[in-house]
Amino acid sequence: MKIGIGLWCLQSTATSPRSFTQNYGDLIEDSVLAEQVGVHSLWLSEHHVYYDGYCPALIPAAAAALSATSTLEIGTGVLLLPLASADRVSSAAQNLTERFDGRFHLGVGMGYRPNEFAAKGFDISDRVKRMNAGLDLLAQKRPSPLWVGVTSEVAARRAGRRGLGLFISGAFSSTVVNSLIKAHREAWEGAGSPGGERPAVGLLRNLWLADTPAERRQALDWVRSSYLVYAGLGWGADSTGVDFTAQVEASMDEVEASAIVGNADEIAENLDSYDVDLVVCRIGYDQPPRSALTEVIERIGTELVPRMASA
Repeated sequence: MKIGIGLWCLQSTATSPRSFTQNYGDLIEDSVLAEQVGVHSLWLSEHHVYYDGYCPALIPAAAAALSATSTLEIGTGVLLLPLASADRVSSAAQNLTERFDGRFHLGVGMGYRPNEFAAKGFDISDRVKRMNAGLDLLAQKRPSPLWVGVTSEVAARRAGRRGLGLFISGAFSSTVVNSLIKAHREAWEGAGSPGGERPAVGLLRNLWLADTPAERRQALDWVRSSYLVYAGLGWGADSTGVDFTAQVEASMDEVEASAIVGNADEIAENLDSYDVDLVVCRIGYDQPPRSALTEVIERIGTELVPRMASA
C-alpha cells in the first residue's frame, strides 16, 4: 500500500489568513520534505470563485511541485473535468508525464457548485454529459495515471467501465468505502476488463499521527474545523439546497467518526483493513500551525510508510 499526503488547497481563509506567495512557497517546501522522508505522493485540490483563493489551476501548481522534486509523485485530487476542455487537460497531463518521468497523476471529478459552472459559462445540469465525454477521451488517450473522484456507486461504476482508477472521498465509513470499491470492480469486470489490469483504488482519509489524549483531541478539532470551512464553500455560499444550520454539526460528527487519529501502529492497523492500492492521508487542514504540519509529514514518512510498505 502506497502512502500519499493531501490535500493542498493553497487557501487563505478568514480563520487562517496568509499570503499566496507563502502558500505556494510552502507547497514547494512540503513537496521537498515529503520526498525526503519517503512519502509516495502529494495531492492538490481545485475550486473556483471563492473568497479564499482556493487553487483554481492545478496543472501549473503540480508542475511547480514536480520541478522541485525528483521522485515524489504529484496528483490532482481532483481536477474538475466538466469545467475544462478535456482535450487540453489530456495534453497538459501528457506533457507533465513526459517531462517528469511519469510522476504526474491526473485525478478528475465532476464538481457540484453551481457558482463554478456559471462562472465558466456552463449549466450545471450538463455536468454528467460533460464528465462522460471527458472520461471517454481520457480513457482513450491515457495521458497519465488516471483516477476518478467519486462519492457514489454510480460514479464508481462510471470509472470502472472505462478501466480508470478510483479516488474515494475522505469522510466515508468503511462500509461505504467497500461498497464503492465493489461497484467499481464489478463494473470493470462487466465491461470486459478494459486495459487488462484491474484499475487501482485510492482512498483519501482524514488522518493525523498523535500520541497523547490531548494531542488526539486537538487533531480531531482540526478535522472538524476544516470541514466547517469546506461546508461554507459547498453549502453556505451556493444555495445548493442543503440546510446549512441543520446539517453542519451532523456532518462534522460523521467526519470526526471516520477520522483516523493515533500513533503509527494504530493507524497502520486501521488502514490494513482497506483493500486499496493508495491511501492519501488528508492532513492539509486549515488550523494546525506550520510546525505541526511539517512534523506530521515527517512522521508519516518515517513511521507510517515503512509499516505500510508490505500491505
